[in-house]
Amino acid sequence: MKVSTEELSDLVTSSGDSLLRVSVLETLFDEDPEAAFFIKDREGRYLSVNRSLVERHGFHRKEDLIGKRPVDVCPGLFGEVPTQQDAKILRSGRALVNHLEMQWLRPQHPCWCLTTKLPLRNGSGIIGLVGFSRDLKEEIPLDDVPSKLALALEAFETCCGDPVSPSSLAKSSGMTQPRLARLMKRLFGVTPSQYISRSRIKSAARLLRETDASIAVIALDCGFSDHSAFTRAFRSTMGLAPTRYREEVREG
Repeated sequence: MKVSTEELSDLVTSSGDSLLRVSVLETLFDEDPEAAFFIKDREGRYLSVNRSLVERHGFHRKEDLIGKRPVDVCPGLFGEVPTQQDAKILRSGRALVNHLEMQWLRPQHPCWCLTTKLPLRNGSGIIGLVGFSRDLKEEIPLDDVPSKLALALEAFETCCGDPVSPSSLAKSSGMTQPRLARLMKRLFGVTPSQYISRSRIKSAARLLRETDASIAVIALDCGFSDHSAFTRAFRSTMGLAPTRYREEVREG
């Protein structure tokens, strides 16, 4: 499957930002060995990648990845998880932001990274996705990050309206609260409480943008006790009340 730069440029610019050009993005990320950059089509197949992503999979040319999905080039869960993740984003249109997961740094050498993926849209709907995975800034041994932590964070991000606290997050992750607090600070630069709050606000902002649900319903869906508590937290983080945020987003 060969896709020209012009076709890729059309794919990205059709998402609404006329300043983006695939060739520029790819060249930019080619200079960052700590990030794996990619653009994928609506089937989750690679259309554009940077050098780092190629090398992480043990290949020498970008052409070795173009037209393939992660499951086609990576063994076991290292290929299955991102492929299923892509399918979910392409189906739901929900972005993935700073998602903690384990990936290849090079063949047979896994590492922890933070992944962000955004759906690409045009007038007819979702046409692909763009994203990158960045290695954790601080060298953290694999054993220092329990696999249960990534699962616990994913479960919370999927259903952030469910009751959760630093203590319950620590328990789900198989850690003590002090250890969780230290690790969250190293990974994300925030405390567990800040992480929980920001995740809920992020989910609420998405619902305000993409749905017509009432403020009260969104507050409950995102884990806030009532309308007032949600409004205070949202205004503190976003600088606007939820109603005003929705109005400004829709006004363009």
